[in-house]
Amino acid sequence: MDAAVKTQHIMQTIDWSRFDLEGWLYQFYAWSDGRTATARSMIKVPNFKKMTQAQREEALSEYMLLQEESKSKHVNTICMIDDNEARAVQRLVIDMQGQSEIMDEWMNAIVYRYFLTLSWPEMVTSKRSQMDARFDVKCGLAALHCRYPFIDHTRKITVKK
Repeated sequence: MDAAVKTQHIMQTIDWSRFDLEGWLYQFYAWSDGRTATARSMIKVPNFKKMTQAQREEALSEYMLLQEESKSKHVNTICMIDDNEARAVQRLVIDMQGQSEIMDEWMNAIVYRYFLTLSWPEMVTSKRSQMDARFDVKCGLAALHCRYPFIDHTRKITVKK
C-alpha cells in the first residue's frame, strides 16, 4: 500500500472530536511515555528541508522515542488513545516540518512543550527567551489549527491522574 494513501486513511479514520488540539498533543505524550517509561531526550532536530519524507518520519520517530536519562516528566495524563491515533497525531507535526525555518522552530517548540512536556523555563535557550518560547508555541498551534481545521480548537477537559 502506498504510504500517502495509508497516511490519508489513518487521518480520516480518527474521531478528532474526542479532544481539542492540545489534548491530542498531550495524549501523544502519554502514549509515547507509556512506551518508553521516560521522556525523550532533547536533541537538535535535523534540517528537514534536505530530507525525503520517509527520512523526516524516521528522524522524528527516533527523536521522540529516545530515552532521557533523567526521571520522567511531570505531566500525568492518562493515555486514552491507541497506536493508530498516536500515529495520526505524530503526522500532524511531521507534515508541517520542512516547509520553512520559522515553521520548523514553531514545530520544535510544539514538540518540546507537548511531546517532551518541557516547562516554559526549560524551553529557554541562548536563542529563545521564555516569552519567545510562548510565542513559538502559540504560533505553532495557530499553524496547526489553520492546516487542520477539522480538529476542535476549543478547550475540552482531559482526564488526568
